[in-house]
Amino acid sequence: MQFEDMKGAWDILDHRLQQQHALNLQLFRDSRSDKARNGLRPLFWGQIAQIAFGISMILLGVTVWSNQRDIDSLTFSAIVVHIYGVATIMVAGMTLVMIGRVDYSAPVLVIQHRLARLRSVYIFSGMVVGLSWWLFWIPFVATLFAWLVGANFYASVGYAGLGACVGVGIAGLLGTWAFHRWAQRNGDRPLAKAMNDAMGGGSLRRAQSVLDDIRRFERE
Repeated sequence: MQFEDMKGAWDILDHRLQQQHALNLQLFRDSRSDKARNGLRPLFWGQIAQIAFGISMILLGVTVWSNQRDIDSLTFSAIVVHIYGVATIMVAGMTLVMIGRVDYSAPVLVIQHRLARLRSVYIFSGMVVGLSWWLFWIPFVATLFAWLVGANFYASVGYAGLGACVGVGIAGLLGTWAFHRWAQRNGDRPLAKAMNDAMGGGSLRRAQSVLDDIRRFERE
């Protein structure tokens, strides 16, 4: 009888310990999940700002090309600015949709998978919005000049100046591509790591770190 009593007491104690562990795990998971969710707010508001920027590009482009009587280089530039604004809004919208689809009550591996996909979309968005400026600034400046003072930027700089602008843009693109390849091959170096973290988004990196903490706690 004493053995059975001790065994029953140990079973009860073990059950309570398991309950306590499950409660601690849930409390830890909830707190860290809230931290991961809140950590993505800068990314969320960044996309809202990007949408506002895209709207301003659309308005600028429409204002200029709709007032052009002839189809010329300025009309083409304004249409490019218009299209750029639409693309900026689209990629920001994709990122916002993916942020909203992250279910923090799902298993950690599922959340990590969604954040990895979100990171891929965010990097693609950064490439569309950021890298294109190496060449996009040319039609943007031309459109802005036409809107502000009615000046023809292309006529002012001439063919030689325009060629130099395009050359600088292409060189910048190639240099950025080469630096990115270097960063991928040397990810353990501080500069390469900083670049990869910047491209992947600090908010996403911190959220992934929080999920790693949860996964380690579950294993322990």
